[in-house]
Amino acid sequence: MNRHLLFKTLSAIVIVGVISATNTALAGEGTIGGMTNAPAKGSFTLPSFTWKAPTVASWWNGNSGTAEWLGLGKSIGDYGFSISGTAREVFFGQVSGGLPNANKSNWINEEKVAFVYDFSKLFGINGLTIESNWRYRNDNGSENNPTVAWAAGTAGNSSMFNPSKDTSGMGMRILPQFLKWQSEKGDDPRFMVKGGWINPYEDFLQQPDSKWFENNAIASAKGIGGTAGPGTIVGYTPAGVPVTAKNTAVPWSSTYASWGGELRAKPSSSTYVQAYLGLAIGGYSGTQGSPYSNTDVYPYSNLSPQYAGTQKQPVANLNTVKYNGSPTGTTTQKSNQYVYNNHGFNFQGAAPYNNPNPTSQASANYYNNGVYSQNGVYNVEEVGWTPKWGKDKLAGKYVLGGYIWGQNNTSYTPTTWVNGQTKPYPLQNNPLTWGLYFQGDQRLMAVHNQVAAAPSLDKNPVDGKNTPATTVADKIRGLYMINECTFTPPQNNAIPFYFQTGLVYKGLFDARKLDACGIVLGMGFYSQYLNYYTSSQNQALTKGYGSPNNSTVASSPTAQYLPGYTSTEVVEAFYNVQINKWLAFRPDAQVIVNPAGNGTCPDAWILGAEILAKF
Repeated sequence: MNRHLLFKTLSAIVIVGVISATNTALAGEGTIGGMTNAPAKGSFTLPSFTWKAPTVASWWNGNSGTAEWLGLGKSIGDYGFSISGTAREVFFGQVSGGLPNANKSNWINEEKVAFVYDFSKLFGINGLTIESNWRYRNDNGSENNPTVAWAAGTAGNSSMFNPSKDTSGMGMRILPQFLKWQSEKGDDPRFMVKGGWINPYEDFLQQPDSKWFENNAIASAKGIGGTAGPGTIVGYTPAGVPVTAKNTAVPWSSTYASWGGELRAKPSSSTYVQAYLGLAIGGYSGTQGSPYSNTDVYPYSNLSPQYAGTQKQPVANLNTVKYNGSPTGTTTQKSNQYVYNNHGFNFQGAAPYNNPNPTSQASANYYNNGVYSQNGVYNVEEVGWTPKWGKDKLAGKYVLGGYIWGQNNTSYTPTTWVNGQTKPYPLQNNPLTWGLYFQGDQRLMAVHNQVAAAPSLDKNPVDGKNTPATTVADKIRGLYMINECTFTPPQNNAIPFYFQTGLVYKGLFDARKLDACGIVLGMGFYSQYLNYYTSSQNQALTKGYGSPNNSTVASSPTAQYLPGYTSTEVVEAFYNVQINKWLAFRPDAQVIVNPAGNGTCPDAWILGAEILAKF
């Protein structure tokens, strides 16, 4: 189509919308049809544009909290446009455990909206769409501080077990913007290609029933996000020592997007293969605030225990204590990285790494020259089998996938580092992070509904009265199982082994056929390389506190060493009350066992609830 036709088509759409809005404002209902635009090379007919004001009953019983955009949804859909989204309010109340001094009740607010244009409506190009996604979210009104995770004590290496899946990429954020073509409509097309500003998280390792749960490990990360090691190498000091930034986590969340492309195909009716290749952007989500954990204060350091669970400030003077825990009467200055948020507009890739508190002009010049920002290659591949078992055709999904996150990151393995210098450094370099995942979901049983027998075609109608009723499997109601596990190399990942398994029942009660309930277990096992790293004589992490001389570990036999990491577990249960087709209320309970992973934080017991509206 030439630019002249495209411009006139879009102009006509705008004119139609204005005229229709005018008519409906005057009469409450309007119709404009048969508008024809005839450019030089043929004619072009737009569909009629109608509107009817929704009633309260049609709104409440409909599919949208906006009553299909006040009745305009169908008409704008005839032109190829659609707008959809959700609004959520989630509350978390921590009953016990977690960090002290942290806010034990938290609110999460989120609104998402998606704009889709279908080229088949006006241009006749079937399967071609363009999509634009946006989101806003905050935690207790803040766009940078994930206080839900702070209270539970899941900051640091166990951040994957954050009680909420919604504390990354806060504030206003641009989400995927892409062009997509697929061979037919639906979630399982025979062929699909996508390109633009995209996120493989939206198409790979899809486990819809895990989204009923709130914990980040279950619903979002699934053992992939938040498991990375010491940090991305962002530069070198004048002595040749690598400098790292804590941004190596593989971005397995809805927050990430980068330039890339996807390809999907189905070799058979029950198998598929798909692949993604795109840009790996280090530090994609910016830097969020964080609290002082139990191991940041006495007896592991000279900071007063009063700061455990409180927010770290960019620059702060903190009270110190003696080896026996009594106040010294003096303070020490602590500097932390400033909080920032790129809101997803990092189209150029990684932003320059910036240390906001350089200790000297030389280090300021070194940190701030902007040459150490990092981009790489991000690749995800997946093969899947989707059989249907037995006479009830119980659907299953079995997936094997893998990923490569191309960031120049460090390892927990001690070695000698030489970069034009002779000074050793105890971390070796890894050019990438990789991992494997397996998913095994299966519908275990279906509720059977009785269906009246078909009318008898017998010549003798008396004989047909005794035809028994038949039962058929319900398309949705029944019991479902979800399973998933991941593996990543333990040398440069804090949690290399993770699995989750759970049950979801949809329509448990005949009187509440649209409700759902479920329970799940997730477990992550920590790297022994991480424990070696934290216990090595070379590492500053072992320089504990708690003896009179307190000079080195060797001369401080009573110093408090950082405890070893073992595992973190979460058990979560929910019941979703489907109020109508577009409004739901979901109470939720979870217990996070060993939240910090090293026994320094009590188990966190959390009750919560979510209300969700679709529009």
